Amino acid sequence: MNLSFKTYRKIFSVSARALLLSGFLLSCATYNVQKGKNLHEIQNSDNKTENDFKIFLVGDAGNADEPQAQHTLNFIKNKLDSADKNSMLLFLGDNIYPLGMPKESDKGYPLAKQKLENQLAITKNFKGKTLVIPGNHDWYHGLEGLKAQEEFVKSYLNDKKAFLPKNSCPIDDVNLTKDIKLIVIDSEWALINWDNHPGINKGCDIKTIADFYAEFKDLITKNQDKRIIVAMHHPAISSGTHAGFTSAKSHLYLFGGKFPLPGIASFVNILRSTSGGSMEDFSNSHYTEFANRIKSIIQDKENVILVSGHDHNLQYHENKNIKQIISGAASKTDPATIVEKTDFSSGGSGFAVLNIRKDLSSDVEYFSTKNNKLEKLVQIAVIKKHEEFINTYPDTLPATVTSTIYSERQAKAGKFYSWLWGNHYRRYYALPIEAKTKNLSDMDPGFSPFREGGGNQSNSLRLRTNDGQEFVMRGIKKSAVRFLNAQAFKKNSFGSELNNTFPERFLLDFYTTNHPFTGFAVNNMIDKLGIFHSNPELYYIPKQKSLGRYNQNYGDELYMIEERFSSDPKTLQSLDNASDILSTADILKNMRKDGKYSVDQDLYIRARIFDMLIGDWDRHEDQWKWAEYKVGDKVIYKPIPRDRDQAFSNYDGAAFKVIMNIPAIRHMKTFKDDIKSVRWLNMEPYPLDLIVLKNADQEDWIVQAKYIQEHLSDNDIDRAFDNLPKEVQDETITDIQRKLKLRKGKLEDYATKYFDVLQEKIPLTGTINKDKFVVTKTGNSVEVKQYQLDKKGEELVFEKKYDDSKTKELWIYGLEDDDIYEVSGEGKSKINIRLIGGYNHDTYNVENGNKVKIYDFKSQKNT
Repeated sequence: MNLSFKTYRKIFSVSARALLLSGFLLSCATYNVQKGKNLHEIQNSDNKTENDFKIFLVGDAGNADEPQAQHTLNFIKNKLDSADKNSMLLFLGDNIYPLGMPKESDKGYPLAKQKLENQLAITKNFKGKTLVIPGNHDWYHGLEGLKAQEEFVKSYLNDKKAFLPKNSCPIDDVNLTKDIKLIVIDSEWALINWDNHPGINKGCDIKTIADFYAEFKDLITKNQDKRIIVAMHHPAISSGTHAGFTSAKSHLYLFGGKFPLPGIASFVNILRSTSGGSMEDFSNSHYTEFANRIKSIIQDKENVILVSGHDHNLQYHENKNIKQIISGAASKTDPATIVEKTDFSSGGSGFAVLNIRKDLSSDVEYFSTKNNKLEKLVQIAVIKKHEEFINTYPDTLPATVTSTIYSERQAKAGKFYSWLWGNHYRRYYALPIEAKTKNLSDMDPGFSPFREGGGNQSNSLRLRTNDGQEFVMRGIKKSAVRFLNAQAFKKNSFGSELNNTFPERFLLDFYTTNHPFTGFAVNNMIDKLGIFHSNPELYYIPKQKSLGRYNQNYGDELYMIEERFSSDPKTLQSLDNASDILSTADILKNMRKDGKYSVDQDLYIRARIFDMLIGDWDRHEDQWKWAEYKVGDKVIYKPIPRDRDQAFSNYDGAAFKVIMNIPAIRHMKTFKDDIKSVRWLNMEPYPLDLIVLKNADQEDWIVQAKYIQEHLSDNDIDRAFDNLPKEVQDETITDIQRKLKLRKGKLEDYATKYFDVLQEKIPLTGTINKDKFVVTKTGNSVEVKQYQLDKKGEELVFEKKYDDSKTKELWIYGLEDDDIYEVSGEGKSKINIRLIGGYNHDTYNVENGNKVKIYDFKSQKNT
């Protein structure tokens, strides 16, 4: 079909008008000051008190060679000169436009250096601390450029902590005062393609994005009693250009040009705001996921403030309990708008000052430096001071209270529903239970609550005794909303919106697949086996004076109170004088450092076989703590299993017969007379088992299975349930006891079968220091010896032979430093051997390369 030029012009004209109209509908951003009608503005701003802490927020100052940027920096300098030591200057990234810090030999280096010096020069008379964090532009010369900028800043300011996170790692934290914690995140680390940056995590404790989010959550949980400032270049909430909000002018002039291009300019703007083509925009899926994960972790916390740059303007947002400050207008300007009624925005140049008061209330001041004039635009209340707790609760409590976990309505299920979804242990959740009450302060020793727990399901409260020991008060009723936000919808930030929804109601019913009280019996059994454990007790904890401000979310429910395995002296003494208590992540980090660290293999195997006995499939790495013991020049870790919620699970019902065959949840097994598949039951602990049990052989597993059979009698099993509430000691408990006795007799078989599963694919890891792996093929087997290399020579730290009748693959990881791999022997084993090098110069001497593959970095020198 041939169209005339006039027809083309007509079609283009109609399209252009349509694009232009849609562009104007989307173009609500301006350079003007905008305030939401419910903005928490402070009119009388003369509220400075002694010991206030000020944080000067300066973002995107990378064009510090330009006049407007220099005017802004001069205004900031004047404020810094008069500030006291209780203050910090925080540069929020994009410190060198356009490409970060180049090599010294690069022709652009002098200008880049000058831009950075212009910013740092304003600290000359500043009495407080200065901190620089990276932005996306600071990554444009890769790891080398980022580290060069870090070294320059630290040298200029003569402060090793002036640039964070250090060593191009993703996260760091600083105590600004005893009551203020600063968490610094390199948000670009979470967005970029790591394949383009070989060596990105070298020297960092955090190696994966999952570890990063876990570390961030842990820092948030540990510092609930402080004011937390989270500094990251990319904001989690925005109404600026990066979030797709553009000005009317941008739909006429493309990229700030002088000639109007209506239609085309709108098309480009709409494409940018919807395509996700740039990972620096909210429309990009990686950015959206990052922002949502950050928000989901902090959304139920009242003490967290996010501070960012990235958008070249000034913004304040308060949404779903999340407070976001944006100050990115030090050397560039872009329009912005307001979305919520509590928002603020200004598209002019300027900066912000966050004030944290002595009472830990906080407010933010925004300053404009437009037209070389300093003007305070607004002061906004961010967090109010804690309201004083006023006790209205009685001083005396009844000796016991009868209560249920769920209401009768919550536990009610019709015949069809029960047929489809099962009966589970539902009736026990609405069964009235008589429990002792306790006034926390009157217990021996007295308890004082000091922090909320950070679990994904339980509503828990950390308690501290008068002598420093820590306990946990954990609700028998689990929180469906907490789980949904932390796990099911962790890439979103629904928050309290999930209350009273179908997902919450369904999950609360799903929780009834677990018996609410059998956890009290598990520890009685494990006590017979010489494995460390807590000693939980059941109480009804009324709301009371001792709970203080925690009465808002705790009290008037059934709770389990048990020891928390922390490093306080009394706990360490109770654990045979352990030297420390560590998490699984901590011990694995130590094991990567040196061969002197190891796990008590016998105890761990015994604990794992016990898991199979009680049907506890939920034994991932967070379900363990480890007691540390120093034995000569070695360090041994003994396991402390935690959280027995999934023991004796019951997934009955027609629907579950189908659902439980889905591979992702096939490991969630009903507790029966026998274990049909030890492989699936152990799917969650399998990765940890592979790492810590590399020295174990089949006989080790059989010995520990026999140990349990010999030390846990049938009478012990019966007596273990005696401390359950008398109301639940019925035929269900009798049936659980019967199944336990049957399964106990089959433990050797379970142990042998699972050992065979572990032998199929073997991962072996070196350390972050120099290692040598000697692989010898003989007949149908492969022998592996691992040596640790140092100045003293070689030390044999591992030796084992693998037969191809059981083992199909060997994966040998050298990790960091200069490692040596030697493969020899005339054997023709069918085992596939994969040698995986790491950072630095690795050496491969392979004489018999049959079924051997080598993986290493192209960017690293290897031989």
